[in-house]
Amino acid sequence: MTRRSPCAKVGPRRPGRVRRAAVCAAAGVWLWLAPAGAREAQEPQFRGGTNLVRLDVYVSKDGATVTDLTAADFEVFEDNAPQTVTAFELVPSRGPVPETARAESNTVAESRSRVQQPDARAFVLFLDTLHVQLEGSYRAANPVAALLDRVIGADDLVGVMTPEMSPSNMTFSPRSGPIGDMLRAGWAWGERGALTTSDPREQDLQLCYPDAFGTAGLAKAVIERRRQQQTLRALGELVDHLERLREQRTFVLLLTEGWTAPRPDESLAAALRAPDGTTQAPPPVAPIGVTPDGRLGTGPGSGPLASCERERQLLALADLDGLFRQLSERANRANVSFYPIDARGLVVFDDPIGPARPAPPDVDRARLTARQNAMRMLAEETDGVAVVNMAPERALPRLLTDIGAYYLLGYTSTNTKLDGRYRRLTVRVRRPGVTVRARPGYLAPTAREVARGTAAAAAAANANANANAVPGQSPGGTTRVTEALARLPVARRAPAVYLDAAAGAGAITAVVEIDRAAAAADWAKGGVVRLAVTSAERASALRAAAETTLAAGTRLHVAHLPDGAPLPPGRYQVRLEALAEGARSPVVVTTLVDVPSEGALIGTALLASRRGPGTGRTFEPTADVRFRRTERLRLEVARLSPDAAIAARLLNRGGQVMQVPVDVTDLPPGDGGPARVAAEVALAPLAAGEYVIEVTATRGASSETRTYALRLVP
Repeated sequence: MTRRSPCAKVGPRRPGRVRRAAVCAAAGVWLWLAPAGAREAQEPQFRGGTNLVRLDVYVSKDGATVTDLTAADFEVFEDNAPQTVTAFELVPSRGPVPETARAESNTVAESRSRVQQPDARAFVLFLDTLHVQLEGSYRAANPVAALLDRVIGADDLVGVMTPEMSPSNMTFSPRSGPIGDMLRAGWAWGERGALTTSDPREQDLQLCYPDAFGTAGLAKAVIERRRQQQTLRALGELVDHLERLREQRTFVLLLTEGWTAPRPDESLAAALRAPDGTTQAPPPVAPIGVTPDGRLGTGPGSGPLASCERERQLLALADLDGLFRQLSERANRANVSFYPIDARGLVVFDDPIGPARPAPPDVDRARLTARQNAMRMLAEETDGVAVVNMAPERALPRLLTDIGAYYLLGYTSTNTKLDGRYRRLTVRVRRPGVTVRARPGYLAPTAREVARGTAAAAAAANANANANAVPGQSPGGTTRVTEALARLPVARRAPAVYLDAAAGAGAITAVVEIDRAAAAADWAKGGVVRLAVTSAERASALRAAAETTLAAGTRLHVAHLPDGAPLPPGRYQVRLEALAEGARSPVVVTTLVDVPSEGALIGTALLASRRGPGTGRTFEPTADVRFRRTERLRLEVARLSPDAAIAARLLNRGGQVMQVPVDVTDLPPGDGGPARVAAEVALAPLAAGEYVIEVTATRGASSETRTYALRLVP
């Protein structure tokens, strides 16, 4: 899988809309082909002075994506110098998929790993709780939930954030259903215009500045500035977090009613007036020290009013307009597009009619215009669209176009200087009437960045080699641990059906497991599973077959193949066709298994069983490699040599032995089958992650080892 650069869209040139392009060097080798661990976080790598640049280009006509262009239709200019397109790819659009087809991430680390994948599209729903009225949060629930259902497709991820949150606490999920349920059930999240506030600091400001006499309206003005600063800072932190987290474009659906983004206001910082009209000096700031009773505290004059006065002075002189303009520039560098949505629809007045005293009509109108202009400006400067004075559903066509198909272009820059300067990009299409959007430019690397990137890559490569080494083996060599971990399925989505197989003397045992989500949906009425064993060398040579009907509610099936003459030693393919009741086509899963030769000590693979809260006191066979800390794991393998000594140990993904005991016991033969050995471990002491259980059989100078990789989830 190739890794795409952050270069996304290019449109009209706008100040500050730059970001270092994903560039690498070495003839014909792209940076996005390098292992993720070999790259310093979000730091481009360069070598040899050759800059390879990639651009995501969006082409549309009359609101529809154009998908029939070729490489010859594009012209790319860097600082007006023509460039030769050497790489061209059309990335097709992806439509929405059912919730059952979207697999949740098991850990926060896995969630962040998925959002960094080059083929993943990321969405963030930012709920501006401080600038949305209660009516707006109610009206937005259904339209926004429907919008997410329409745009979230396969491999897409969505996160939710509010101004009170830190972006580092945000997780990305492939499922939009729970977000829609949250919006509908907890619709009362809008706080703008509320009579009371849940923020203790805002309560202090209201007590410090009563809405009467010389402080009438002062608390409202200070709180409004404070809220705008809080939201803009949260958005800035979100942009910085996304820039560090991923290179590809991120779509931020911003549910807000906008901001006035005022400049510094010295009148707001003016001295307070007493009821008699005299100037009231602010209380002095008292130093922090030790009080007479030996406690840490402050002296007189440092009460709530002093604290309110300090914050009022700071907020009055804060340049929120500059903070807002910096937000759009930072978003462009981070490849983030904002889609502000005013949930109120058609708006006549900015201030709600009660319970607080509204502003005069001319002031209200100016504030409403400023809020809507801010939303439009943020959208235009980040290549999004603002949904203002219209229903949120109106944003759907444009958003679907923006996240539709696009072209991935690559070229080798003719400018090989490592000067760190901004290079302007222009992309044209040799077809009239089309709209082209791509990144307007990038910052070239510097010699220092090249050196730092090369050193980081070498250090990361050495670290990975050492981390993957098992004690006693040479670093960088192929180990049993890395081979076992490589067999773990990629944690992107849970399959509907799992298949695992192991072999003993002349026989294969297959375990078929229906995923719990699929069992409750597609397999609610049961279905049919068909197993076929063929020679891996000659797929047409059928050696065994079996068919079983699973009743409704049945998730497990264990089959012993063949039911007759034993299989000769060799490699075989086990093919599963699972057809749910009412489905048109079966789910097909295959796996390879080796039937051991004569003289082998143990079977060729380990079959797992789990015991936990859902299984009672019995072990239940499983083909799913995901386990929880509340479970016990038991691995079984055929004992082919009665006098072989068998031991087991638990290793982490770096190959180090974990101080968690693995108990090995002999099991009696079942149903006339061979003797078996069980290796059992309690998972409670382990943290979430990936582990390998190693079972070794020894007889004299002979030794055989089998491995089983598992993923421990929260």
